[in-house]
Amino acid sequence: MLAILAAVLLGRRIARPVIQLSAAASHIGKLEISETAELPGSLFRELNDQARAFNEMLRGLRWFEIYLPKKLVGRLISDDAAMPASVEREVTVMFTDIVGFTGLSEGSPAPEIAEFLNRHFALLAACIEDEDGTVDKFIGDSIMAFWGAPDQLPDHAERASRAVAVDAENENRRAAGEPPVRVRIGLHSGPVTVGNIGAPGRINYTIIGDTVNIAQRLEQLGKEVEIGESAVVVLVSAATAERLGPEITCSALGGFQLRGRNATIDVFRLG
Repeated sequence: MLAILAAVLLGRRIARPVIQLSAAASHIGKLEISETAELPGSLFRELNDQARAFNEMLRGLRWFEIYLPKKLVGRLISDDAAMPASVEREVTVMFTDIVGFTGLSEGSPAPEIAEFLNRHFALLAACIEDEDGTVDKFIGDSIMAFWGAPDQLPDHAERASRAVAVDAENENRRAAGEPPVRVRIGLHSGPVTVGNIGAPGRINYTIIGDTVNIAQRLEQLGKEVEIGESAVVVLVSAATAERLGPEITCSALGGFQLRGRNATIDVFRLG
């Protein structure tokens, strides 16, 4: 009886860290890396080595989590498919840019500039992801994002038009006696090539094509549009405007020849 009791207690003591490892691995499989706790050590050498190796892996994954687009990777994992091939897809592309960023940052210490940009990007990225958009990259003080990949969204243009709000950021800045942040945005809808683009060991899931170029040129065209007291000026192409529902108003600005292009393009300002 004593031998049986000792065996049961020993079995439970061995099984407990194995169960903890299984639960922690399940969290990692769901990309819940920051919520996964490190495993405790064990009196048993093999189990202690297992816990130490897992904790080293977990610390490495936490660094990877900072640099990888978690939501995008989660979508690709949920597809339960092989490495996605490049395909053509209809999407809406967004470019954002802070008006007068050079003046805002002039004379400010580097840590303050980084803190300001991180706070600004966190706000815009949350708005984009709330509308099921994909943040492609951060370029200086700009964001490139798109809707329609990897998930196909029939209302990608409407989602993009709802995705930006800087009111909360400006309320905090006014309370601190700081000038408001103003943002220029360009939106364009059309075909792109979407998939894995890059070199071995450094691949991005991204989009390329003329649609991307036009969206960026529209954002830059915002420099020529008087924004008045508006915190945001959003310029959209006719291709995007015609995809918007009646609840989203646009005002026509006329035809413009965007930089690097021969033909003119009809441009609208989101109301």
